[in-house]
Amino acid sequence: MPDSPVPDTTRRPRTVTAAFWCWIVAAIFAAAFGMLISTFTTAVVFQVAGLILVVVGLAQGFLAGRARKGSKRFASAAVGLAMAAVAYLGVLLVFAGIAPVGVLIVAVIMVLFITGSAMNQRPTAQHWYDAQDRP
Repeated sequence: MPDSPVPDTTRRPRTVTAAFWCWIVAAIFAAAFGMLISTFTTAVVFQVAGLILVVVGLAQGFLAGRARKGSKRFASAAVGLAMAAVAYLGVLLVFAGIAPVGVLIVAVIMVLFITGSAMNQRPTAQHWYDAQDRP
């Protein structure tokens, strides 16, 4: 059987680019939804929940940018934060009683976080990260 071709480690794989854009769009939606929650309610619990979403969105955008540059550490942190955000959004859905439009927005955010994380964990992306970390 012929050897499988060695992947080109100089070019960024499409999976890394796709993961970056999924995370960026999810981060923007999460921050915007967090601001929406914070401003349309008088309950302190929901204001804090919205503030947490804003911080998660900003942090996810930062981590995604660093992961796109080739840092495996930041890529792993971005996956971890995305999965924590999905869990947090799930808890928010169950206990907050969000309107149907809000449920749709949260579902889109969750799907984007999960898709970005899955794309980032593909073997082509992992080989590229490994090649970027070498001196």
